[in-house]
Amino acid sequence: MHSMTRAVIPPAPRAGIVDDMERDDNRRGYERDETDALHQLVRHLVADGDRQVRLAVRRARRTLGEMTGQGVAA
Repeated sequence: MHSMTRAVIPPAPRAGIVDDMERDDNRRGYERDETDALHQLVRHLVADGDRQVRLAVRRARRTLGEMTGQGVAA
């Protein structure tokens, strides 16, 4: 007599979600980090400050008194 039960064959092993994510990450290549954005901002601020100094036509650096507003004659 034939048996009515069927042998259950598990599916072939596959890579999991982590492997899929790792492959996708490797495909995208090297990723820059947050410090690049910070360095870009600092470069912009330095360039802006340099531009403002050129426009002000100052030849000497400001003193601490000038920067804090103390000791400046009105």
